[in-house]
Amino acid sequence: MATRIQNLQITKVVDGDSIKISLNGKTESLRLICVDTEESHSGGSKPITAAGKAASEMAKKYFATADGGLAQIDIEFDTDDPIEIAVEKHRDNYGRLLCYVHKDEENYNLKLIAEGWSPYFVKYGRSRLYHRQMTEAESAAKAYNLMIWNPITNAKIPCRNYANLLPWWSMRASIVEEFRLSKPTGGTFSLRLDYPKILAASETAKSITIFCDLQAGINKWIGNNALIYAGSVYHKLDLWIPDAETETMAPLKRLIDKRYAGQGRGYVYISGKVEQYKGKPQIVLRDIKQLSDFPR
Repeated sequence: MATRIQNLQITKVVDGDSIKISLNGKTESLRLICVDTEESHSGGSKPITAAGKAASEMAKKYFATADGGLAQIDIEFDTDDPIEIAVEKHRDNYGRLLCYVHKDEENYNLKLIAEGWSPYFVKYGRSRLYHRQMTEAESAAKAYNLMIWNPITNAKIPCRNYANLLPWWSMRASIVEEFRLSKPTGGTFSLRLDYPKILAASETAKSITIFCDLQAGINKWIGNNALIYAGSVYHKLDLWIPDAETETMAPLKRLIDKRYAGQGRGYVYISGKVEQYKGKPQIVLRDIKQLSDFPR
């Protein structure tokens, strides 16, 4: 059984896949996992589409109550951890809770896929709980030309190129699945799921291996040195490449740029001594052998 918290009050419906709720006396933002409706608001890098606006309106009606309020829902996490652990480790880069939403016993994430509001979004890994149902729901939505799968929906406006995105997401999902099935040894950790262990290792400057995502590539240059923010606000990890512009370090920089950044693999196993630097865990990269597609 997966971890589930019942009867939570919605305080705001932001768009098709983002909701705010009241939990433990404070407002929490939800980011529904394995779905990604198109955009209805400006401010991001993705285009605003007719499908995105329609998904937002659908969500607001779906979660509305007859008296003009908002519904209560259950949220479900993708593992069976105790609630206090689940609400800490299942968060995205912006601190939003990653979960499934159930209203009146209906899985809203699955509904979004089945009705064509969203693809089965596996960029960060497949659903542990509903992989088959979501795969079959997406197949049927494509077959019946529903919403985003119907060219008419977003005709004559910029929209997402799913022909390019779906194979890339699938490749990344396979890498995450390999990690889940690899049963890593005690010295290999997931940046998001095992963050407390990484923090503990950094306090004693222990050599470990971290499974993380380098999709954004090098984030900042400080003189001749390169800095990669491999984590997030909730799971901080810096990768420091000294003398990154020198010929000696060029292979390491090229490997990151050509294999992992952008629409490359993204996911990588980083090995090295993790230490505390300015309050954050940091690993210094000096050799391409510190990066691997396989767990140690």
